[in-house]
Amino acid sequence: MQTAGHGAHALAERGRTMRREYLMLIAATFIWGSGHPIGKLILAEITPLQLSMLSSVLGALAVAFGLVVKRRLSNLAQLRGRGLTLALLSGAIMFFLYPNLSFSALQQIPASANAILVATSTIFVAILSPIVLKEKLDIRGYVAVVVSFMGVAFVVLSTGQRSASLLGLNLLGCSLSLAGALAAASYTMIGRKAMARHDALSVTLVGSVLGGVLLAVVVQGTSGFVEIAHASLRTDALVAYWGIFSGLAYVMFYDSLKRLEATKASSFIYLSPLFAVVLSIAILGEAMTLTFVGGMALILGGIWGTQRSRSAPQSTG
Repeated sequence: MQTAGHGAHALAERGRTMRREYLMLIAATFIWGSGHPIGKLILAEITPLQLSMLSSVLGALAVAFGLVVKRRLSNLAQLRGRGLTLALLSGAIMFFLYPNLSFSALQQIPASANAILVATSTIFVAILSPIVLKEKLDIRGYVAVVVSFMGVAFVVLSTGQRSASLLGLNLLGCSLSLAGALAAASYTMIGRKAMARHDALSVTLVGSVLGGVLLAVVVQGTSGFVEIAHASLRTDALVAYWGIFSGLAYVMFYDSLKRLEATKASSFIYLSPLFAVVLSIAILGEAMTLTFVGGMALILGGIWGTQRSRSAPQSTG
């Protein structure tokens, strides 16, 4: 009876833990999804470079806070040699290149379109993984990739539906968004190698600090900080929300991954763009066209297909 009671207690505790991790993953994906409509509002007053710098700096402070609270700050000392190089490289991509591309795209296209196009980073990972990570796709995976890019075409078309000709398509904005997706995919693959042997939050902190420093240098040498100094209180509050909470989202996300199977955690990848679309409608009043909805469905369906078809990584020796 004691054994049965102990087993029931363990199952109940496991259930509570899983619910907690699911809630944390939902919160993290909600925060990341909110960045698209929130970013659109912020960019009315400051530049993409300035927003990228502020989000990287504030995000780094939030991640550092998480490491202190979890008493894992000492893990930073383990980052050296190849691990440190990978952390710095991934940081230059994710916290310097990616936000510039994504926020620049936000100035050109609807926040909902940017969110869906950026979500194709998973598709780029699937395309590049056979070369970089030795993770093969089966035939279903390649079909899913084709389906996703059909969806990309529909989303691109949706950006010009108010125009009478194809010249009305915002190809620059869509190209910047897809370039951001490719940058995020590169970060995923490089970061995976760094995080395989080192603490994920430590890798994230090093990367975000590097990104913030590089962006501060670029901002100083280009637009300067005038727009930031003259931004409204609303913009300051939105920047604080996005910068701090996007950093805390990394803390929640990586903490949850420790206790969940990768297949279960990966299912939450669909929530971020969906949250972004819903919030773009609610906050920005964006209208959904059939072309956009069809493209979104094809892209998310393709992401689902590639996730299911990915095989385990082969040893590289």
